Amino acid sequence: MEKVRTLVEDDDLWAIELPQGGGEVHSNTRFMVDCISSIRKTKTQASTAENPSQSHHTGNLRDTVDYLRGLLLRKSILCSDPSLRYLFLLNNSNFIANAFEPSLSPPLDLELWSVRQRLKGDCEKYMDSYLDASWGHVISCILVFSRPLIHRWSNTSLLANFESVFHKTYQAQKFWKVPEPHLRNSLRKDIAKRVISVYRDCLEENPELQKHVNAGTSSSPDV
Repeated sequence: MEKVRTLVEDDDLWAIELPQGGGEVHSNTRFMVDCISSIRKTKTQASTAENPSQSHHTGNLRDTVDYLRGLLLRKSILCSDPSLRYLFLLNNSNFIANAFEPSLSPPLDLELWSVRQRLKGDCEKYMDSYLDASWGHVISCILVFSRPLIHRWSNTSLLANFESVFHKTYQAQKFWKVPEPHLRNSLRKDIAKRVISVYRDCLEENPELQKHVNAGTSSSPDV
């Protein structure tokens, strides 16, 4: 396994693909997961032949997955911006977690369950970091113009700024990849919850802005 680690660590594809990619699951992540799965399968078959009660043997799974977690974190700095970096980490961590889902049939593989829980914790952390890095500045625009202002032109000017920031963020990320359907759906819901719901509340608190949006003179997102 050490030779595999060295091969993956030194692969030039990291530096070539990460700055130009869309945050998708990297080929080296898939390769490492395939290697780990093959080793586990071989060890499990050997253990079963010797002692059926040890059919869920995991070997050095935890150490290898921890290495892969650290490797992804180190290589992620090659991504072109913080938002893409966290999306890359989220996609890859989620892929690894799904690859090592424990069987629901007894006996429960406690080591495999522990590994998956740690990966799921990584996913939650990276999702929060992605949302903050990508959409935090958009939400801050909403919070600025959500406070009542004296001059109508000030509100509409701030609304235009929000629209500009929103669409700029959307355009920058529309080709980024979230291949796993459940994760993609969760991200969409969280973005809507953080951005659209706050925006809707702001319109309800500022009738003049609501009229401006209803008149079709703005390019605000649909709510």
